Amino acid sequence: MVIGAPDKSNTILTPDRPCSWKSADGRRLFGLGFATLFLELALIRYLAGNIWNLGYFPNLVLMAVFLGMGLGFLFHPYISERRSPLLLHGAQFLLLVLVLYVYVARPIVPLADLNEKSLHDEFFFLASVKKTDQVNYLPFLFCFVACIGVFALISQRTAKYFRLFRPLTAYTLDILGSCAGIVTFMAFSFFTLPPTVWFAAFAALLLAAAADSWKTRWLAAAIGELVVLTAQWQSAQHLARPAYHGGLEVVWSPYQRLEYIDDPSLPEVMRRSIWVNGRGHQRIGDRAGLAQSVYRFPYRDRAQDPTLPPFGDVLVLGAGSGNDTAVALLNGAQHVDAVEIDPVIARFGRRYHPLRPYQDPRVDLIVDDGRAWMTRAPRRYDLIVFAYADSLVRVSSLSQLRLENYLFTRESFQRAYELLGDNGCVYVFNSFPNPWLGEKIRAMIQAASGRTPQVVFQEDREFLLFKFGRAPSCNAEPAALAPVEYPTDDWPFLHLRQRGIPAFYLKALGGLTLLVVLLIGTVRLLGRRRGGAAPAATLRLELAFLFMGLAFLLLETKSVIQFSLLFGATWVNNSLVFLAALGLVLAANWTAQWFGDRLRQGRVFVLLLLSCFLPLVFPLRNLLYVGNGALRFALAGLLTFLPLYFANLIFSLNFRDQAAPEHLFGWNLIGATLGGMLEYASLVLGYNGLALVVAVCYALVFVLLRAAPAGERAGG
Repeated sequence: MVIGAPDKSNTILTPDRPCSWKSADGRRLFGLGFATLFLELALIRYLAGNIWNLGYFPNLVLMAVFLGMGLGFLFHPYISERRSPLLLHGAQFLLLVLVLYVYVARPIVPLADLNEKSLHDEFFFLASVKKTDQVNYLPFLFCFVACIGVFALISQRTAKYFRLFRPLTAYTLDILGSCAGIVTFMAFSFFTLPPTVWFAAFAALLLAAAADSWKTRWLAAAIGELVVLTAQWQSAQHLARPAYHGGLEVVWSPYQRLEYIDDPSLPEVMRRSIWVNGRGHQRIGDRAGLAQSVYRFPYRDRAQDPTLPPFGDVLVLGAGSGNDTAVALLNGAQHVDAVEIDPVIARFGRRYHPLRPYQDPRVDLIVDDGRAWMTRAPRRYDLIVFAYADSLVRVSSLSQLRLENYLFTRESFQRAYELLGDNGCVYVFNSFPNPWLGEKIRAMIQAASGRTPQVVFQEDREFLLFKFGRAPSCNAEPAALAPVEYPTDDWPFLHLRQRGIPAFYLKALGGLTLLVVLLIGTVRLLGRRRGGAAPAATLRLELAFLFMGLAFLLLETKSVIQFSLLFGATWVNNSLVFLAALGLVLAANWTAQWFGDRLRQGRVFVLLLLSCFLPLVFPLRNLLYVGNGALRFALAGLLTFLPLYFANLIFSLNFRDQAAPEHLFGWNLIGATLGGMLEYASLVLGYNGLALVVAVCYALVFVLLRAAPAGERAGG
């Protein structure tokens, strides 16, 4: 980014912007909003798929995106109108550098400096294999800074168009473009299109939004083509072993990068294997292998009790490629509901499993979230299997929730127990790298069902198989277990021993916070030196917009998590919640535009705070017991989206008459970066506790706005 004296042509002397939303500049602002949101979603998926342990930290990419956007809006006055289009194309060049660097350097999130004690939580599966003295933080830091740079270069151009319109008109055009970005990426995800298509689409969007000569645009198009080719080379290789040239199928599911390997020359342990984001995930077994596997244990146990009938109706949660289902059929199951959240893993099982379990007429393959399916399951089961559900990705880039977290809560096991028939049994097996993790599972099961679970199998002090149920033989003798804090729907973190923020997160957040504070200080320092530049908002008003961005991101995170619990942690549900949040931004803009003069802002603050506290009085998990799906959706939407609407309305009322809206929008985006950091408070407070943080933030916003000069804030 080129920073010098502020460009006088960027100065806006009046909030009455002449441009119409139908103008060419309006289309370009829409296009840049479209391109920005589309690239944000693409990079979150692409980087997590190629940096093998980034899938657990997608919010790092999200924070880089918001930080880059905020910097672009804040520093755009120091970029001349002549240089701005060139810098927009520079984003494509920097994207090429980033993609090439990921391809060549193969960076990782550095974790090897964590000692074993620090790895007691979800980092167990993520520790780098390198020695401590071999860890290099620079490769990943370069990727992080490159992400910031890409979005800063795009957003400085967006800010140039933003300033041409009335504030709410500009904001509406930007949000409409963002909505188009979400819908388009949803379509790409549905058809499992690869990064080559993503980056080609982004290059086309960026070219369409540019306003310079075709000579410059041809150069940008050539750079975009190099990005596409690099992504194509990556997708043709096995991520963990680039030198491997055998049978390989790479598919980008809506959740992750998936690789299927099958080659007769490979060792048997690697044949018919599925890899997720470069890590071995599961292997498709044959008849001989499955006959000796842990999958047979439930049926072996049942056969040893002659007083009980064989398992007839079976539910498999986390069915994967079909091994559990195949063993159930081999042991005489009459019907199997096999639930798998990733459609591509299910497709691999349907296509490549040698026993073809998903083609059996006794099997219903359900591509859905396991917890959501249990909420509406149509029958009772003789056997429920919590299969090896251990995802390598988060529910969304906003949260710390893994795809399977809501399967392993007290309320989930309670629902599983309710679904059992008279002699039904639940089997839970997984890797538990520390003894306390197994104790949490036992305590959680006992609290949910009143039964003491029995340990069926243990291997290497890591792999445990539990069972409990209605049949007496499923349970151990009643015993008092040591008190531990187990996961609930409000605090669904199985892999945390106790409430708290792990040391790695604290170090990373400390560094990011320092970076943001330094940037804020730089912005303030440069603002004081802007002789003859556009009038800037006061510090109090800037901080008010910063806290609005922080609180809104927390509200959006809370909304995604609540809907994940009520309707499933699927990619479609999460995308629709994001789309609904942007739709509420538009609704708030139109409300402020047409009725703003009649609204008393103090009353809107009161309504916002009341709607934030309502889930504390009536937790949304209570809606799980509402049998009518449409009614549950309506009530959930009301409780979830009311705070988002009122929060957006407060923003719009204070944004609509600002003389330097792009400057305040930049501060709002920096606030969203801080909100991404503060989301880690959910590891301590739980998700309902985030409502308290949001309420405190908006109380600060109210005080700051009241303290701002009358001409810089909305009335009421």
